[in-house]
Amino acid sequence: MKTIIREIPPTPADGRLIAVSDIHGYVHYLQGLLDKLRFSGQDTLVIIGDLIEKGPESLAAVRFVLDLIAQGFRVSVSMGNVEMSRLADLTGSGPDADRRFLHTLRYDHDVWKRGLFLDMMDELGISVDCVSSDDASGGEVHPDDASSNDASGSGTHPDSASLKHASRITVPALKQTLLRHYRREIEWLSGLPTVLTAGNFLFAHAGVPTDDLALLRETDAWECLKREAFLHENVRFTRYIVTGHWPVTLYRSDIDSMSPIYDAEKRIVAIDGGCALKAGAQLNALILPAEAQDMSRARFEHYDDFPVITAGHPQKGRAATLHMRYFDCSVEVLEETDDLARLRHLSTGRIFLAPKYLLYHRPGKPVQCDDYSDALLEVNAGDRLSVVKETSIGRIVKKDGELGWYLDEGRDISP
Repeated sequence: MKTIIREIPPTPADGRLIAVSDIHGYVHYLQGLLDKLRFSGQDTLVIIGDLIEKGPESLAAVRFVLDLIAQGFRVSVSMGNVEMSRLADLTGSGPDADRRFLHTLRYDHDVWKRGLFLDMMDELGISVDCVSSDDASGGEVHPDDASSNDASGSGTHPDSASLKHASRITVPALKQTLLRHYRREIEWLSGLPTVLTAGNFLFAHAGVPTDDLALLRETDAWECLKREAFLHENVRFTRYIVTGHWPVTLYRSDIDSMSPIYDAEKRIVAIDGGCALKAGAQLNALILPAEAQDMSRARFEHYDDFPVITAGHPQKGRAATLHMRYFDCSVEVLEETDDLARLRHLSTGRIFLAPKYLLYHRPGKPVQCDDYSDALLEVNAGDRLSVVKETSIGRIVKKDGELGWYLDEGRDISP
């Protein structure tokens, strides 16, 4: 599939262009951010892919954006890699495609617990356990078995009552049910462009191979949707490239920060705050005046819903001795207390203390530790801190987008 480029309609002179990325079903974060920014009909909202998947409310997120558009708000959305992948899973035909769809469904159910198709199935009363890989027709509910108030007007999918009592539904029947019942949402997602443009700015989910629009149109769309660590590529652009996809905290080895990054030399702006993926995640926004052609008047804002406390005692900062990242996170558990564990990082041999809630198991692999930094934040009495996790020795908190420990007085995290 070739890259599709779409121009964002002009924003009124007294409005703002507000760009966000990687909402991942965190529709309450999007709502909270728009409220915080006092989003109005004069503003333009740009969503740079991955509106869905991994987070709690994918279907609600799609409907919230569709409702904004229906109400006349200025909203432009580009495709993300999860939208393209899920649409391919849904619309592919044949035994191999059906097996991929079922694998995705079960993976989302087991690992992420939620997802767009799971949300749709919940609404229709279909359990994942009812979905069969057997394509035989006996026993399953077919889309033509009952009529209902189908959103598409076709009236040819099973009604909720029929589905709730179904003991089995085949993958092809399920896919047809979802395609018919959720035609509005699926057709809108299918029509999303790869890249959005506004003057001297390009918005692409994972980056671009070139900012020459004529050349960009000839590239494979996947090159704009799935590029790892785009900010680390040896590139320089004449336009400003605004991207998500790669959580900004993965770009840093010195601190664990959720704040956006702007590389003025490369002209790349990375804004993925890690929703659904990272502890301390936040939804970041790049805010530009309507007439902006560069980053000179740009500003950033964010939203999260962590509880906030006032620091009662100061703490001297200490740099992290390690940063755990998902691509190198295998550990050995040496000792455990109620909520903490003494661990050895297998690749470096480094021993450290971390909260046990970060540990998880994958079949056939050593114990894994989620993203983690053992840094102590510099804190003054009276500072406002967002509490990410309470522990028996203190709190993991966020200050100005940076994640780290705020220990109880007299406690430490020495291994």
